[in-house]
Amino acid sequence: MKKFSIISIFVMVAAIVVAVVSCKKDSIQQTTNNTEQSLQNSDNMDEYLMAFKKKLLSAEKGGETISLEQAQRDLGNLLNFDFGDANYATNVLQYDTIHLQLTTTNGMVDLSQLAVTYNNAVDEITETYHNVNLPEKSVYTIFCKFNETESKDGETDDVEIVVVTRGLGIGFNFFYDTLDWKPQNHAGTCDGQHYGYGGPEVMEYWIKHAQLHMDCENGGRIYFTEVGVWTIRGCDTYDPANNCFKIYTSIDPSHDPDCITHDVMLYYYSNINAYRNQQGALDHEITSVIIRYIGVVSCNINGFLYQHFNTWRVNLEHGKPNCTESHPIVD
Repeated sequence: MKKFSIISIFVMVAAIVVAVVSCKKDSIQQTTNNTEQSLQNSDNMDEYLMAFKKKLLSAEKGGETISLEQAQRDLGNLLNFDFGDANYATNVLQYDTIHLQLTTTNGMVDLSQLAVTYNNAVDEITETYHNVNLPEKSVYTIFCKFNETESKDGETDDVEIVVVTRGLGIGFNFFYDTLDWKPQNHAGTCDGQHYGYGGPEVMEYWIKHAQLHMDCENGGRIYFTEVGVWTIRGCDTYDPANNCFKIYTSIDPSHDPDCITHDVMLYYYSNINAYRNQQGALDHEITSVIIRYIGVVSCNINGFLYQHFNTWRVNLEHGKPNCTESHPIVD
């Protein structure tokens, strides 16, 4: 176990506090969303999912079984194929969560049991979608996750389905913003304007609207597969070489910096994009960005555990885009 004197810890804390506000900022330019990405039809994915759906709906009890991992992946991809319609301009997203049950046996899934869960999911998603009140709406993505639960009746998994519905309403345009922002969600600018937005919301807008506009080469609709989330906290991005955090972090929970200057906002923007590129899934696109200001969290910096950080948690939702000539279940 390492031992540190109170003085040495104080010196490191002071260095990190200085690093938050004195980190060197490179000159960074945002790119406008003025190009398109043309996607080809994903015949292989369409064929696979349609064949899987046919096999699923004709499955008999006690027949074929598949692993939980495959069941989660195939169910999520199939629901996105059935409902996803992501071809449109979007400036608002609504998240609705559905919970269903899936009976399992020794960590395996009988296709007939998965079919029951699938049919229930289709009904629940359809009802959820019809209850969404957004202009020009369509289903954007669907997250599917299996959570183990205990049951007196046998092995069951909780199937958590998050339906993300997109819409296009009256929104804001901060892409060319040069203001200084407070770090908290919805806290406004440093000079007391634009309450309802804050540094996190502006950063979300920058990152999402810098993505290429996607369109199918020969028409058709876009749906996402392999939908997931990449998550990073700012306090996990300390850079000892430059003595700074790459994404917003403050070490003093009682006194946040009054604002994040425009130059520092651009620095965080560049680093969040670099983190996305490090994930390796180059054929995935960012579908949504959610940034939350969180307070008094613990992070390990150079072997020291600090428990009083205020920081941003960045969730980059992503998926692999596909094109299809088929229509979604709901319009």
